[in-house]
Amino acid sequence: MKTPLAHRVTNRHGFTLVELLVVMGIIAILAAVSMSVGTVVLNMAKRTKAANTATQIQTAALQYYTEYSVYPTPSGAASGDSGLTDSDTAIGTGTANSWGKLIECLSGMISPSSGTTSSEAVYSNTRQIAFLTFKASDVDNGTTSTTIKDTDAPLNPLPYATTAPYFNIVLDGDYSGVIGPSDTSAIAVLPNFSGTFTPTSTPTGGSTTAGIAVWANCNYKTGMNSAGWYVHTF
Repeated sequence: MKTPLAHRVTNRHGFTLVELLVVMGIIAILAAVSMSVGTVVLNMAKRTKAANTATQIQTAALQYYTEYSVYPTPSGAASGDSGLTDSDTAIGTGTANSWGKLIECLSGMISPSSGTTSSEAVYSNTRQIAFLTFKASDVDNGTTSTTIKDTDAPLNPLPYATTAPYFNIVLDGDYSGVIGPSDTSAIAVLPNFSGTFTPTSTPTGGSTTAGIAVWANCNYKTGMNSAGWYVHTF
């Protein structure tokens, strides 16, 4: 004889408090791991973009050299290597230059941040050839992007600090064929990324014959000092 449905006894029960706590703990651990992995992947992608940007800047400056037979150095500067740091400080023989002005020159005398014609006169690009095609998001907008606020300066996607938000560049302005310790102009600011690497405010020891060197510090948080997180074209 079948037991009526109403009289059937079921042995169902919900989760206990301990079981719920275990499940919540597992979910929290998985979420933390996912966020950590996601952050690493995102930072690696930003570092890759920084490397591509550094290559674009170097390539544009070399194309400028091919077109004009000189490197894009400040007008009126004395003969010698010159460049810019990631904090927008001029180095070497250039004293009136800035990242924004250099990028506008390489962009065909156009401001990438606004799309308007540049009025800067520190660098010369008389034929207004666009060697670079940066988007507005690739450069400082001059208002809120960084603590420096140099309009059209190239933004490092993964900067070490807001006080050093750009790239570094040195050009062989004396045309000696080398940038680095053996150069006659003695700029000697190129980092040496091989062997033991100790970053300083003025990294030295590196050398290149490429004519133009571009690099960026992508150690994105305090305490990081790995050479592997820098991007460089030499």
